[in-house]
Amino acid sequence: MQIRVETLGGFAIVDGRNRIIEQEKRSSKTWKMLQYLVTHRHKIVTQEELADVFCEEDNMESAGSALRTIVYRARTALAKAGLSCADSLILTKGGGYSWNTEINCAVDIEEFETYYKSAGTIVEEETRLEMLLRACELYRGDFLPNSVGELWVMPLSRFYRSMYISCALDALKLLGQFGRNVEAEKLCAKALYIDPFDERIIEYHLKVLIAQSKFSDAHDEYKRVEAMFFDVLGVSFSENLRALYAVIHKPEMQLGMTLDNLLESWLKDANFPGAYYCDLSEFKTFVQIEARSVPRSGQSTYIVMFETKHDADIRSAGAMKQLGIIIPKNLRMGDLYTRSGPSQYLLMLNSLTYEDCKMLVNRIMHDLDSKYLPKVTGTTIKALAPLLS
Repeated sequence: MQIRVETLGGFAIVDGRNRIIEQEKRSSKTWKMLQYLVTHRHKIVTQEELADVFCEEDNMESAGSALRTIVYRARTALAKAGLSCADSLILTKGGGYSWNTEINCAVDIEEFETYYKSAGTIVEEETRLEMLLRACELYRGDFLPNSVGELWVMPLSRFYRSMYISCALDALKLLGQFGRNVEAEKLCAKALYIDPFDERIIEYHLKVLIAQSKFSDAHDEYKRVEAMFFDVLGVSFSENLRALYAVIHKPEMQLGMTLDNLLESWLKDANFPGAYYCDLSEFKTFVQIEARSVPRSGQSTYIVMFETKHDADIRSAGAMKQLGIIIPKNLRMGDLYTRSGPSQYLLMLNSLTYEDCKMLVNRIMHDLDSKYLPKVTGTTIKALAPLLS
């Protein structure tokens, strides 16, 4: 009979229908011993090496006794859980301990590496893609997440995560070539759960949504991730991602479309309540257009800026998040707004007086939770100067 050991996304030993799962949110020394031995299962691990990992520095003299106790508890726990090979799984030999390699055992990290490395040697693209997808399927999460604080786990966790992202990127490229967009969208969602800040995966995700004409979903996803970058990292997107925003809002005109069809399509996408949110580059374009039309219309246009403190205080991020909810609720359907940075919002207001703008700003500030008010460092109202030919 073969047993199977899972280390990606959690630790488990599977013996037929019996699945022995690590229950604690943080691994005990018993589980850590099993994890260490199976990860290094093709060698004898010396007592000195294990003592460095599992024993406190001031208890090194009693390390041998402590290790024997841990191994005994591991065997006992596995036997109690019903593992058929519990007594023979950990061997004592050569002045150390080892995983019994004579027991038929499959380990997910070994399979994951095998599929990924095999894909790199295959020329035929469809076969290579299937190999990459098998590897991606095996990666259910980071390596030994309950032991991630262990010094020996951290580099391996980074290594396997990096390998997974590389594998996902290669698979996404091929899925795009074959037009398998539904599969690509699912893979993007999984990869972004693993690493939500990888801009390459984000770019693929947006492109996949665009390829399926899911422009509304792409718009919402762009806004969500943009806010996450501002809130968590305090940075904005790369130029590649910002360029995609324009593509989301400029779907290609189909050959033979009438003007009525075109306008109907465009206006259907614009039929949502509240003010219009756009990214900074689009906001800049609207400002430039408005500045050119102000002399003809004779009406005033005002730009309003809300600024908050840009610091590590959670209330600063909370203020920006709440402003993002309150601002559109207080604007008219024809007004524009954008998040121009980690701690700034810009509004463009048409056909209002300066006093109207002040009342609007006061209303927004009144709606803001009192605990966030100290984090708003300033509000600025400025009339848009016309461009004179």
